[in-house]
Amino acid sequence: MYPGTDNPPVLTSWKDIANYMGKGVRTVQRWEQDFGLPVRRPRGSNKKAVLARPRDLDAWVALRCSSRSQIGVATAARGTPVSILSSLAAHIETSRQLRESSRELLNEVHSALAELRNHIASLQVLGH
Repeated sequence: MYPGTDNPPVLTSWKDIANYMGKGVRTVQRWEQDFGLPVRRPRGSNKKAVLARPRDLDAWVALRCSSRSQIGVATAARGTPVSILSSLAAHIETSRQLRESSRELLNEVHSALAELRNHIASLQVLGH
């Protein structure tokens, strides 16, 4: 799909998202509905058009699935410094990815608000 990379910058369909996650289309659609899978919809398009960033999906999976898997890891290797550092490093990376995604979303919200304000201002000028 994307030459020279296993990690495309943006997935642009439910089928791409499902393939990336190794699940069926209905499953990832249900995950979006029930569990907040980070999928976006382009402004002005219909409900079927979707976009997702692989790193957002990876961070979501790490956050949603880390608690169960980390409990098993912590129980199996309790107290070993290597396992503690490995677990901590994984949590720090997940946190970094989520923080970056949050920054990007905040920038998108600010841009959308600025665009909305400009549109409202232009409508007000036309109305007077």
